Amino acid sequence: MSKVLQMLRFRPSESPEAFVKAQALRTTVFIEEQGIPPELEWDEFDADALHWLFMQAESGQAVATARILSYQEACQARPVAKIGRVAVSQACRGQGIGEKLMRELLTFAQAEGYQQAILDAQTRAVPFYERLGFVKEGFEFMEAGIPHYRMRLVF
Repeated sequence: MSKVLQMLRFRPSESPEAFVKAQALRTTVFIEEQGIPPELEWDEFDADALHWLFMQAESGQAVATARILSYQEACQARPVAKIGRVAVSQACRGQGIGEKLMRELLTFAQAEGYQQAILDAQTRAVPFYERLGFVKEGFEFMEAGIPHYRMRLVF
């Protein structure tokens, strides 16, 4: 697969077509591959979140997606950037696309003035996020039947 990617950053209301591609990729990765119930995959935060979509330039095929939103934690004076729904197509895993996507999100968060980013990582993905500088917090918990850890990166 070509590594030439086109990146889109959008809200669903700004680009319904791009959101449909992101939804299709999330459906494949989270619902079909991981068995997450659809009612847990789609939530009220999708409409307001800023979404990223990486597509293969030649075909327009979605290869990676994620979202970011402002999140106010009880113990923090300032909102943090909450990253979620990070998905890379099976055919593109192991090619550095997930890392490229995460670096785009983190660069954006810093440019927007966030001092921290958080995410809820599937336990098997913890080493990936640790390589990006995230640190586990607390205890393992279950979300959608999959073990997770809350992780944080302070910029």
